[in-house]
Amino acid sequence: MKKLTLLTACLFSALSMADPITQAQLNELWKDKQKSADEIVNNMSEAEKIGQLFMLDFRYWNKDSNGEPAAFLAMNDEVAKVISQYHLGSVILFRENLIDTPQTINLINQLQSSRSNLPLFIGTDQEGGYVTRLRVGTEMPGNMALGATRNPALAELTGMIHGYELSSLGFNINFGPVVDVNNNQNNPVIGVRSYSDNKELVETLSTNYIKGIHKYNLLTSLKHFPGHGNVSSDSHVDLPIVNSDEKTWRSTELAPFKYALAHGSDAVMTAHIIVPALDDNKITTLTGKKVGIPATLSKPILHGILRDELKFEGLIVTDAMDMGAIADNFDINWAVETSLLAGSDIVLMPIKMWDTESVTRLDNMYRYLEAQAAKNPELQKRIDESARRVILKKLQQQITAQPVDISVAEQIVASKSHKDLENMVSEQAITLIKNDNVLPYILKPQNRILVISDEKPRNTLIEKHLHDIAAETGVSIKSNEHVVKLNENTLSKSDAEQLIANQDLILLTTYNLKDTPTNAQLIIDAANKTKTPLVVISSRNPYDIAYLNGVKANIAIYGITGFDITNNNRNSLETNIRSGLRTLFADSHAQPLNPPKGLLPVNIKNPQGNKILFPYGHGETYHTAQ
Repeated sequence: MKKLTLLTACLFSALSMADPITQAQLNELWKDKQKSADEIVNNMSEAEKIGQLFMLDFRYWNKDSNGEPAAFLAMNDEVAKVISQYHLGSVILFRENLIDTPQTINLINQLQSSRSNLPLFIGTDQEGGYVTRLRVGTEMPGNMALGATRNPALAELTGMIHGYELSSLGFNINFGPVVDVNNNQNNPVIGVRSYSDNKELVETLSTNYIKGIHKYNLLTSLKHFPGHGNVSSDSHVDLPIVNSDEKTWRSTELAPFKYALAHGSDAVMTAHIIVPALDDNKITTLTGKKVGIPATLSKPILHGILRDELKFEGLIVTDAMDMGAIADNFDINWAVETSLLAGSDIVLMPIKMWDTESVTRLDNMYRYLEAQAAKNPELQKRIDESARRVILKKLQQQITAQPVDISVAEQIVASKSHKDLENMVSEQAITLIKNDNVLPYILKPQNRILVISDEKPRNTLIEKHLHDIAAETGVSIKSNEHVVKLNENTLSKSDAEQLIANQDLILLTTYNLKDTPTNAQLIIDAANKTKTPLVVISSRNPYDIAYLNGVKANIAIYGITGFDITNNNRNSLETNIRSGLRTLFADSHAQPLNPPKGLLPVNIKNPQGNKILFPYGHGETYHTAQ
């Protein structure tokens, strides 16, 4: 191994001599990956080691001519210098960075060209459904939709499509699947991102997704350890507490993580949640408040359970450290240090790298960690361990910085075959929760359909697909849309009656109802009074019917928009609404366009949570044509 030692020594003996490793050199390093990782770390400076532990986002860079944040779409000298000078090991990209296939590939190629040593991990969150990052790509209908299909093969297919498209673009790690068990109906952040509230279904579908994505050179990361499903607040803005006892946690939340780790997951993403049953220590926030320790900062959880008990040797990645749960409560330099000491290997987004000023904050963080490591042998040991683990994973996965071919990727990403498969999967998922002889609605030569939801873009999307159905069936659909804030109390009875007058069918599209949705209820009551057919389309979580009375027909489509909660960025999830609308209608020969096939992957409980209204596995079908 003398040649290997000389190679690594030349590459890593000093900051000023660090250069990007060539493909020929990588080929040599791959011959003995463990030895190579050890040699590389031994010859790295402290800054180079720290760089391997950071995954930064460059979602924007400075301001545009209008004073608005300018999306980072192509490499500039400042960002290239940050990546090289700070020896970054990883970058995460978001929807703002990803316009189309050629631009995405050019950006990723430029990122890799800016590295100072090893190829970069280039990651994103292409979970499918509600959380999707590619503007041009195949989203697939999402995890809870897959749960409604009950089909492991479709979960594997979803992983294959995500893996094929992402790897063709130059990504090498995808932050998914979500293995949180959505056992809290009021969970504001997981919901349809979870496969189910049934742990066995979560286990089966998540591991089949991993099986599919592993057919390509892409790493996976389970979300969000130790389980984000049983919370009632969102860690993007709050610091949630999970009050499960340890026995309940082990039997429910832990089980899918344990199962997926045994079936090949490469990494685990932490959750910024407090679980007193697992770590009852207290820390002080910036405001002086005593709180429990978030899992991301907890050594008993990350090292004690994930490393020691579960024997997990893969990567531990923090959830974004700039989320409110961490950034609003703790000094960020201290939080990064504490997370590393707890067992994290990659610190995700410790600083918003969105402008020139952020470089100073990044530099201060490096200097802080270097100073702390110099006087704390435990931190120094952890930095060395994690740098070695990250580098070894890159070598084991044979991550390269080879430029990606745009012409090849354009034949793969969002191809017609992938989009056809996407529609096929979503058609299997649509779940008919209730039907009192309303559906399927047989289209007549002339049809007046009223579309109601909270948002104009949602109505426009529905009208678009109604027009497609009209063209397919050869009928006329005159759609009229109206925006009503369904969770509010702004309509009178007469307003509701006037709104629905002279309509053949009403499509009331709800989105995560709660409490007392008075406007929605008034519209339903008015329709029932006039015997006007009305269908409630639960467009995100399937629980909306629990907050309504007198519903005659209800379907769940498990998502109508993709949404980046970190930046309020939405995109249309067209396949789900397309398949949902097709499930409502029959042609003039009374043949349903898409008979419902989905089964509820969750229990729907009453608002008090003490009674199951529609159980796991429930799903009606069309037995006879009307």
